[in-house]
Amino acid sequence: MTIYLVNIALLVLWAMLLMRSDTTYRRGWFVTFATVQWIVLSGFRHISVGDDTAQYGSLFLATKPLPLDALTQDFFTLVFTESEDPGYYLFQRLTQFVISDYQLYLVLIAVIFMVPLGYFIYKYSSEPLISFLIFSVLFYEFFAVTGLRQTVATALVVLIGYHFVRARKLLLFLVLVLVAMTIHKSALVFLPFYFLANRQLTKAYILGMLGFIAALFVFRGPFFEMLVTLSGYDTYDYMNGAGAINFSAMLLFVLLVALWRRDEILANNPSATHYFNALFLAACFLPLTFINPSMMRLVQYFTLFLILMIPEILKTFERRERLLVYYAAVTLLVLLFLQDAPVYTFFWQ
Repeated sequence: MTIYLVNIALLVLWAMLLMRSDTTYRRGWFVTFATVQWIVLSGFRHISVGDDTAQYGSLFLATKPLPLDALTQDFFTLVFTESEDPGYYLFQRLTQFVISDYQLYLVLIAVIFMVPLGYFIYKYSSEPLISFLIFSVLFYEFFAVTGLRQTVATALVVLIGYHFVRARKLLLFLVLVLVAMTIHKSALVFLPFYFLANRQLTKAYILGMLGFIAALFVFRGPFFEMLVTLSGYDTYDYMNGAGAINFSAMLLFVLLVALWRRDEILANNPSATHYFNALFLAACFLPLTFINPSMMRLVQYFTLFLILMIPEILKTFERRERLLVYYAAVTLLVLLFLQDAPVYTFFWQ
């Protein structure tokens, strides 16, 4: 836990030194330091850190002796008809021609995710410190120390793909989705975001989406079975006691507060419409987590926009109140982390 706390303390220190005036130059240096810190934490972790780091290590060793044609044979058949993700194995095998050490491979994965994340925050966040703290508290376990396949897929469709969503470059976005779904088939769920991102927040639309989300909670069973059938991941099944209650409550609370402050948010940043629609889609998939916790992987493609939305909410407060709310938010994020902070060790320990 200590190293995570040092990471958070350094984030706050860099912000105090560099972000007193939010110039492009200072923002760039802060984001650079924060990104490098997370590359180090993610890439230099011990094989015991993360639920499946060791499992991916075994997979890395098993892939080494395979010839390329063993991974390209029936490639698209596996993508579209089976529960396989052949793109990841091909990516891994191609990487092994340059990187034969698993630890260096983890560093590469960290760079592939953290650099686009840093640019995502640099480009679009109104409060980079808050954004990195949110990642450090809510998302690091999912993207920094666990499943490598979805980490790469998310970097492609969300952190890079979002730039194409904003630029309305459908073809490039579709190419990214296609590539990402060969790495982790769940990436396909991000496709509707392109078409929904600019949907205006009329009262009818908001009430319709909230009603739709409520209906999905009621009919989550048929919704779950439909998605499992379409995805090909037929190994997923009902699990007793499933449900990310705390995370679900937090996400819905942020969405409702954002809707309450939407006029101020959109006046400050009209592009925040994208963040609202991303969180609506996240909420649509939340009911599935109450059937099988693995369905959180679908939710996480959209919840990364909390990194952008929460700073926009903070920005709506009056200048005199904003500093108090800002420090309260930082304190709350640190306390949330302390409540369930895991053990961390570097690979040499």
